[in-house]
Amino acid sequence: MRAEDIASLLGGILIGNAEATIEGVSIDSRKISGGELFFALKGERHDGHSFVMDALSKGAVGAVVERLLPVPEGKFIVVVGSVLEALRRLARWKRENFKGRVIGVAGSVGKTTTKELIYHLLSKVSKAYRSEGNLNSQIGLPLVLANMPQEADYTVLELGASRVGDVLSLTKLSEPSVRVITAIGEEHLQTFRSLENVIKGNGEIFYGFDEESWAVLPSNIKAYYDLPPDRLITFGEGSELRASGVRLSLKGTEFRIGDEAFSIPVLSRGVVENVLASFGVLKALGHEPEEFREALMSFRAPEGRMNLIDRGDFFLIDDTYNANPPSVKNAVRTLCSLETSSKRVAVLGDMLELGEESPRLHAEIGKFVAQQGVDCALFYGREMEEAYKECKRYGGVCFFFREKESLKEEMLKWMKDKNIILLKGSRGMRMEELYRDEKR
Repeated sequence: MRAEDIASLLGGILIGNAEATIEGVSIDSRKISGGELFFALKGERHDGHSFVMDALSKGAVGAVVERLLPVPEGKFIVVVGSVLEALRRLARWKRENFKGRVIGVAGSVGKTTTKELIYHLLSKVSKAYRSEGNLNSQIGLPLVLANMPQEADYTVLELGASRVGDVLSLTKLSEPSVRVITAIGEEHLQTFRSLENVIKGNGEIFYGFDEESWAVLPSNIKAYYDLPPDRLITFGEGSELRASGVRLSLKGTEFRIGDEAFSIPVLSRGVVENVLASFGVLKALGHEPEEFREALMSFRAPEGRMNLIDRGDFFLIDDTYNANPPSVKNAVRTLCSLETSSKRVAVLGDMLELGEESPRLHAEIGKFVAQQGVDCALFYGREMEEAYKECKRYGGVCFFFREKESLKEEMLKWMKDKNIILLKGSRGMRMEELYRDEKR
């Protein structure tokens, strides 16, 4: 697309080289590779206008801005009223002109893994595109759509939310034809306020549902949403897409769907649900799960999601990307499902953004850890003190740490004898620092 066309589409004022050709869109000057249009977004800590010249010097052909700036020779700027609205406008145009099918993934747990799985499997039979990493926000998703290749057969998007209305906004923009909810549980209660609002908020993915749409969701939550049965595929207990014979080992996870056996090189009970959700999408698109048996075996989980790392003397399960009650329970349940003569150690950091429910939900985790039979639990952070107290009350072997340095010292005692150590906590706890320090 030429600069002149972009300016017209965005309703902005073009200054500079009208014939420049745009090859992509970026909001991060550090990631410019050449040919991009840089959108100078204003954030809480940084103003993108401060990085326009840097972006242009690194190869961006132009920038979308809200005020006049110098324009180097051969470059251009488009002046608009709102850079964010301009990005959404470009994203909306790309979506309206996309001829393929869009798959949207919402939910409390497993969104990124499910999105990556769907993309991985579809890539074996079609030209697919997906949102990379965790670009699922009110800024991230428009950026993904703005970069969407028009020749793709499928685009797989992750729709994130921290309050009611977030998924609705992203659904209106992306208009998925296949709409997925992975699972529902306590998340972002500080802003969602209640589990009922989590259910309502994630259900916004069904806005605009029509006769061409498909819904894929767990069987245990279908009653919350008014969806036509002939356009609905459920997975889990009581549905056709349900797993049996789940077996975990250090090589990954094995399970059956009916008479068909499957395996995936990811150590996680939760990944089974992700696979079932992905297979539901494939069924909606006219495929059968057994067509993707081999493709499933080549999948690798995203970084920080139940990644098993062999450190020689011990094993580390890196599940440090984030944490909420259902995801912590999935991780602990996975750890305790492993048949091993070595010790199973859970290192758990605070689950953040749970609002007034935080003490109760952390206490529930402590009880759960004790009941699952973890050999030792190391609780870290102010909120996890409640988990420690409850775990101890139910007879669990556990320790509590307010400082990360003290936690590291205790962890070192368990890094031996082929012990298996799970690391998990909310993003703000930076639990991966324990792993990075250990890597030295």
